[in-house]
Amino acid sequence: MAPKGGGAAARAVTGIVGKAAARVMSRIAGKATRAGVRRSGRQSARQASRLGNRLRNLRNRLTGRRNAAGGDTTKPLDGRHATKDPIDVASGEVFLNQIDLELPGVLPLVLERTHVSSFRTGRWFGPGWSSTLDQRLEVDNLGVCLVTTEGRILTYPIGVYGQPVWPLKGERWPLIIDGDSYTVHQPQTGTTLHFAPQPNAGIPGEAVAVLPIKAISDRNGNRIDFDYDGQGALVRIRHSGGYVIDVDTDDGLITALRMGETALKTFDYDEAANLTEVAGPTGAPTRFDYDEAGRLTRWTDTNGNWYAYTYDERGRAIRGTGSGGYLNVALEYHDDRTVLTDSLGHRTVYHFNERRQLVAETNPLGAVTRYEWDDNDRLLTVTDPLGRTVRYTYDEFSNITSITRPDGAVTTITYNDQCRPTQIVEFDGAIWNSTYDERGNLLTQTDPTGAVIRCTYDERGALTSVTDPAGGTTRIECNPAGLPIAVTNSRGGVTRYRYNPLGRITELVDPIGGVSTFTWTPDGRLTSRTTPDGASEHWSYDHEGNLVEYTRPTGQTTRWEIGPFDQPIAWIGPDGGRLEFAYDTELRLTSVTNPQGLVWRYAYDVAGNLISETDFNGRVVHYAYDAAGQLTTYTNGAGQVTAFTRDVLGAIVRKDAGGEITTFTYDRAGRLVRAVNTHADLRLERDLLGRVTAEICNGRVLRWTYDEVGNRVRRRTPSGAESVWTYDPAGLPLSLTTAGQVITFEHDAAGREVRRRIGTGVILDQQWDAVHRLTSQALWGAPASPTAQPRLLQHRTYSYRPDDYPIAITDRLSGHRAFELDAVGRITAVQGQGGNERYTYDSAGNIIHALWPTDGDPSALSADAAGERSYTGVRIRRAGRIHYEYDAQGRVVLRRHARLSSKPLIWRFYWNAEDRLTSVQTPDGHWWRYLYDPLGRRIAKQHLAPDGKTLLEQIDFIWEGPSIAEQIHYAWSAGQLSADHVTTWDYEPGTFQPLTQSEHITSGASQHGRAVRRFHAIIADLVGTPVELVAPDGSISWRSHAAVWGAPYVSRADQISCPLGFPGQYYDSETGLYFNYFRYYSPFDGRYLSPDPLGLSPQPNPYIYVINPFVWADPFGLYPHRQGKEPRYGSHELSRKVIDYRVENPNVLPKQNVALYRVEVPGERPGETIVRDLFLRMSGGGSIPRKLLMNILLRMV
Repeated sequence: MAPKGGGAAARAVTGIVGKAAARVMSRIAGKATRAGVRRSGRQSARQASRLGNRLRNLRNRLTGRRNAAGGDTTKPLDGRHATKDPIDVASGEVFLNQIDLELPGVLPLVLERTHVSSFRTGRWFGPGWSSTLDQRLEVDNLGVCLVTTEGRILTYPIGVYGQPVWPLKGERWPLIIDGDSYTVHQPQTGTTLHFAPQPNAGIPGEAVAVLPIKAISDRNGNRIDFDYDGQGALVRIRHSGGYVIDVDTDDGLITALRMGETALKTFDYDEAANLTEVAGPTGAPTRFDYDEAGRLTRWTDTNGNWYAYTYDERGRAIRGTGSGGYLNVALEYHDDRTVLTDSLGHRTVYHFNERRQLVAETNPLGAVTRYEWDDNDRLLTVTDPLGRTVRYTYDEFSNITSITRPDGAVTTITYNDQCRPTQIVEFDGAIWNSTYDERGNLLTQTDPTGAVIRCTYDERGALTSVTDPAGGTTRIECNPAGLPIAVTNSRGGVTRYRYNPLGRITELVDPIGGVSTFTWTPDGRLTSRTTPDGASEHWSYDHEGNLVEYTRPTGQTTRWEIGPFDQPIAWIGPDGGRLEFAYDTELRLTSVTNPQGLVWRYAYDVAGNLISETDFNGRVVHYAYDAAGQLTTYTNGAGQVTAFTRDVLGAIVRKDAGGEITTFTYDRAGRLVRAVNTHADLRLERDLLGRVTAEICNGRVLRWTYDEVGNRVRRRTPSGAESVWTYDPAGLPLSLTTAGQVITFEHDAAGREVRRRIGTGVILDQQWDAVHRLTSQALWGAPASPTAQPRLLQHRTYSYRPDDYPIAITDRLSGHRAFELDAVGRITAVQGQGGNERYTYDSAGNIIHALWPTDGDPSALSADAAGERSYTGVRIRRAGRIHYEYDAQGRVVLRRHARLSSKPLIWRFYWNAEDRLTSVQTPDGHWWRYLYDPLGRRIAKQHLAPDGKTLLEQIDFIWEGPSIAEQIHYAWSAGQLSADHVTTWDYEPGTFQPLTQSEHITSGASQHGRAVRRFHAIIADLVGTPVELVAPDGSISWRSHAAVWGAPYVSRADQISCPLGFPGQYYDSETGLYFNYFRYYSPFDGRYLSPDPLGLSPQPNPYIYVINPFVWADPFGLYPHRQGKEPRYGSHELSRKVIDYRVENPNVLPKQNVALYRVEVPGERPGETIVRDLFLRMSGGGSIPRKLLMNILLRMV
């Protein structure tokens, strides 16, 4: 508890502190006087004039105590309520925060500056700026003032030597005075600020002792020291990890931060000592202008964008004006409220109590959000416009100790004396426990199941090992800053790192010895990466740090043009295709223009919610929201309405999609446990960690078991098929036992699979190059006799261009295929022994001409699609002899195949309000009906007679998360529908790549009428598309014969086949399409039948599949995903998370050929609502690849 002042004790303490202040003051004053005499004789007249101006300005500066007297100076920046270009709507203060330097380590070296328009206590960067280097104590007879990096001023009463003293208001940072040692501890971060007297640190004419920052240390003994010369000028910053920053000063102002001869930042000032220019390594300056009171009136960035502020007579900003009219704002201040008018004339009203705490915010639509605070400016409650309240409680150090949701559920957090959380009880009662060493480093974390992660550290607090619950240990060796220089996984593979003097990774040596090198700008932006094969890629930036050019290893470039306030206004692809972006004055995206001049438009309501989109073809969709900004209805282009009902937490509990009702039920943790629609009752059973242990759909149970580290080790399907997995200590699969067969896996030091044994008779050998690309697959059969050599059944090799796009595949059975690629990476031609293919694309990525070999059957669907294509907007209208018609939502409703000597073949497609294909009428008059579960997974397809009622056959699908685990075929037998063919698939853990196909056939399978069981291993290509089925005896029972985009070379008439296509796809023979979760894919056209539910967010053409199907995949029919070639070094995800938490992960770098196109749209689309709900609530199942999940969510959040 903080000591209470008053009485004799207070008077005694006053004397002690007063004497201490006097002693420090005399020491500083004496040195200052002597130094001043020495300097005076050396100043020229001009220098003396400049010094006089600055000294007069220095005398006019406020002391910390006097600055603090002007208002509340204890509120942190993140506690202010501000406009987009920050003006505090409560006080009218302008504030601006900038980071000058940030170097990684266990104790990061961060130098930042903050301008607050009411602040006048700055020193090293002029009176209007506080900074890391400006942190100091001011000691006088009334006590002590702490000036912080953000310009906050905490005032401490007088205290007792050696005893902690607490600030009168604000952060609970204890001050301890012990002789000449003054320290302030920051419990939440574990850092301590050290202050000591320095010459020339006082304020002329003020009876105040000023103690500048001397050092910053953490609990592990890491330290940042600030060195001053004999005149009190800061000359050097030293980090115990080895970083050394030299500081140049002139007349008491910092003019440069340098590392050796490299200037990292330079600073310039006007005659009043105001900071006027800041320049980085490029030399281009950001400029600042001030009024006579030292308030910031304008800043201009290095690209010429500017923002200006106008103040009233009380020093409050009443207007903000941006270049080009962007982000203009006007503020009207009243005693109890502030009215803000944005650049579009929309008004928001902020209401305050007598302490100027925000108590209500009324948005331009009139919706009100209310707040309650305690006396320490800590938020107690938030009540949204719907009346839902979230409550918070705190301990004495302002750590949150409980959160109460609107439904009354509570999560609690308990802390130790170091402000580290020791126990978290979640909303559902799940308990997480953590222990720490005496320095506050995490030692153990115990999850609700009792599984324990253990960590060790070196003497600097750098992580040295992580042991997972199964005993697998990752060991880390770190440099003095705490950055990993060697990481040894639990399999013994070692990855090594080297860094430049600024802590940026310059070399990575992977476990097999491959060396990648990196270069950086001095301000920490990656400029090049060279991989072990010598291929290099390059990045270029403008002066503001915006990426403006990316050059592939092949030399092709992607460029960006940057417009107002760092917004991209154009994207120019490697082929010259240009996308243009326009914004309103609130910097919300309003239109995208594609290379063909087609425009996609966005419209918003006055509160900034997206209310309509008009796509490239003129389709208009509408959105409506409740007062809390939650999506309530979505009306598609066909006028079909989907309405959402939410619970008190905002989760969707009922969805009405054109009359089709779906309901959702959640557990106390907000995880989905049941969902019911017309065709399915889906229940999810979960363990204490929320992992899905069983999916029960319409009574059919698919069940999983997990090991201690979360790997799925056993699966049982509704048909009774069991799969059992084992893993090595690094989490890589060792074996799969399924359908009576055992498959074993061997990996090299980089975690790449090099051998797969299929039963006792078949071996798949794989070879990889230095950059982890698959170069060879050899399939071997058992030798004919004990003395014979293994039989080579199949051999396939891959060749690549420098950007990892394949340019040739040589197949022992199919021959050689060579690929020609355009600048984007799209395949334009295939030269092969099995026939040639040729594709031409327009500037929007549509295929406008296509040729591929067929089996010569003129009636084949594949043959119909070859030839010229025509489009309306981005919708295909004709492909060869195939014609398409669309509804108002942009979905194909009719496909007509023209025939020269017969009637055309016509397929009719019917859709529901959620863009799910519900039925198809085929040319023979038969019907196929498709049924879905509440998560959009297709659970059945039914073949109906031409009357549309008589059921002829049915196929049911059992799902394992987002992948089909099993299908059950039903046919009529003895007057009833009975299962006659069950097919089960196993996948490589965490991927969409199938490994096995097992079949149980009971009808027509043998001459004796007995059931037949068939097992095949699946051999997949580079992205996971099946290319062969291999029987246990080594015979290849089926091979894929398809063109680049999946169109079959020959008709599918194999007795044994695999219906799985590109990752996540399932083939429908009745239409020739592939079901692809959220959409249906046409292999004849390389595109989908309906537009992407996520609009333009994934890619600039909402119908096309991917750039190159040998490199990219779209397992959900939503978002193209680059199939990773990154090695699996074997660290468990738990270990990697801890490593990433402790230090900056040096392996997080831009990946080659990432999806460089990106559109950000405020608001929430229905597709995003559905997808986010699905992924966030299903991800506990562990079956969704983490990289894909993160890529999708990052684009939506």
